[in-house]
Amino acid sequence: MGAVRAFVCVAAFAVALTPLAVLAEDDTVEHQQAEIANALAQQDQAQLQVLQMQETGLQAAQNERMIAVLKSEAMRERQLNLVANANGLEQLAASLADAERNGGLVNAQNSLLIAQGQAAALIANVDANLANARMLAATKGRYDELQNAQAQADILQRAADYISGQLAQANMANDRAIANQRAEAVYSPSIAEVANGQAMGANELLAADAELQAGALAAISVQISSTAEGASLLGHAAASLANAKAQAGVS
Repeated sequence: MGAVRAFVCVAAFAVALTPLAVLAEDDTVEHQQAEIANALAQQDQAQLQVLQMQETGLQAAQNERMIAVLKSEAMRERQLNLVANANGLEQLAASLADAERNGGLVNAQNSLLIAQGQAAALIANVDANLANARMLAATKGRYDELQNAQAQADILQRAADYISGQLAQANMANDRAIANQRAEAVYSPSIAEVANGQAMGANELLAADAELQAGALAAISVQISSTAEGASLLGHAAASLANAKAQAGVS
């Protein structure tokens, strides 16, 4: 009786040490066929998933390219706006500068007219005074008054010539110089604005090109990732099928 009990204990201990996988292993033909069918179904499912992944990858790649194109176009439009704005400011500044120069010419012409008017007023009575002095000298012998009138006429004439000549030219040159300074003050900053706008526009173009390249790389990366994931999924399904066939002894 004791020997029987010892045998039962040893048998129970052996069963307890046996792996559950071994106990659960089913080597029947039906089970092997079911495993093969299940592996085939998994392979079919994996192929469908791969097709969906490929379609999703293509869509994602197209989205990446489209986003890149939209960003690039926005940058190119900004570049055009920057250059157009800078050119518009330059044209406006050029118009204002021309107006300043034209104003200087008008001021110079006015300065000449004013000088000529002053000169004319200065010598307006010279001829009358000389005529009166000549009459007095001829009729009353007052030659000193004639000499004095001639001297005054000479001084006034030279003063009038100076006012309408040298002084007028200096005033006119000053008017033109002031106008040119004002014109340059208006126009010079616009040149810097044009250069700055073109530089910023060039940067926008570079950024637009970089955005297109980044979009293309992102699209390639998405496709590579989806392809690799699909290959891994198919490989796993193929390995499962091969394992099921090997256990069933099917080639």
